[in-house]
Amino acid sequence: MQQVTDLFKESMGRLATGVTVVTSEVDGRPWGVTVSACCSISMEPPLLLISLFTKNASTEAITEQQRFGVSILSNDQTNVAKAGAKPGTAKFFEEFTDFDHDGKTHRVKDALAHVHCKVDNVVVAGDHTIFIGLVEHVTVSEMKQPLLHFHRQFGSFIDELETAVK
Repeated sequence: MQQVTDLFKESMGRLATGVTVVTSEVDGRPWGVTVSACCSISMEPPLLLISLFTKNASTEAITEQQRFGVSILSNDQTNVAKAGAKPGTAKFFEEFTDFDHDGKTHRVKDALAHVHCKVDNVVVAGDHTIFIGLVEHVTVSEMKQPLLHFHRQFGSFIDELETAVK
């Protein structure tokens, strides 16, 4: 079984994904954790799915507060992604966030977009907890290159997006 687990982990590392930071509050302070397991699952009503390791501060905070934010990172925010991905360290995010008063969640400054959600459903799946959030507020920023994660590395598209946007 370990071989299947190892190969599965390797195969998922080959799936290019966008990089997001899930925000919540821990001890009254902004907290951010980097995740790639994030996707829209419905437009009517607008629902967003995130998957977090069950035994971490973010999962506990979201379960308690029944809300979370998701900031979609741009390619110039690798430092933010790395700060939220450091294992075994506190992920207080004051230097990276401001407060979205309309959405009532902390958002990563200069992110491509920020989505505020109220927890709609929770599913425990293996060692992770899946939160399905009802989208209540969205902030969209300037269009820039997205930050991607592939094979345990951060990167971005080549300049094709810049040409397409112009």
